[in-house]
Parts: sequence; C-alpha cells; structure tokens
Amino acid sequence: MCLIVDANVVHQLVPSASRDFEPIQEALVTGRAKLVYGGQLTKEYLKTALCRGFLHRLDQQGAAKQFPDSLVDSETQRLRREAKYRSNDPHVLALAIVSNARLLCSEDEDLGSDFRSPSILPPPRGNVYKRAEHEHLIREHCE
Repeated sequence: MCLIVDANVVHQLVPSASRDFEPIQEALVTGRAKLVYGGQLTKEYLKTALCRGFLHRLDQQGAAKQFPDSLVDSETQRLRREAKYRSNDPHVLALAIVSNARLLCSEDEDLGSDFRSPSILPPPRGNVYKRAEHEHLIREHCE
C-alpha cells in the first residue's frame, strides 16, 4: 500500500493543491500513488463535500483503497489499550498497521513522531511528507 493523508492536510489537496501538496495530488490523480483510508479517518474525510468528491474520484479511478472499518477500529482499540503514542490520532496509526502504508502526509508533529516510532509501527519505518521537498518519499513508497 502507499500513503495516508491526515485529515489536517486533506484540504490542501482539494479543490486545488497547495504548492507543498501538489506532488501528492498529482501522484494520486495520475495513479502513481494510492491513498488508503478506513475507520475514523473515513468519517473525517466525509465531513466536507470537496473531500467526499475527491475521494469518490480516487475510488473510481482505482487510486484509493478503503480498509474495513472493523479492522481499523479493532487495531485502534488495541493501540488505545497500549497507550504508547503521544498524538490524538491512534486511528491513523491503526490504519498504517492494517494497510502497511508507511507514508503519511500530515502537519501534526506528534502524529509524525508516532508514525516514525518503531515501538508503534512495525518495520518498515514510516516517513512523513510535509512539503514539496519530500517528493522523493512518493517514489520510495508508492512507485
């Protein structure tokens, strides 16, 4: 699997991408990358019409994959019991574990730290995309 886009940056992809997130949007739209989602993140995505439309478009062209909410929610509960994370996004970490996605697009520092922690995510190591200079991460994780 490829990448997770945190709800805190998804608005930078739609309707038109910010300069820093143009490489992500282009990779998704051209099919070079695949967005994974499920569980609570799906609910967060569906809150806005623009995001719903973008997600629908990616789903239709095969550039998105939804993981069953039950799997992501179950893993989220396990992470909550262990409480090794600092962020308030165990559902994103759970999605990474379930999907094996190791590229996260997020501006949340705590989530980024958790995502790179080997005590939370099993290998391979997670990476965090925050700006256009991180475009090489798309090639490393998605192509």
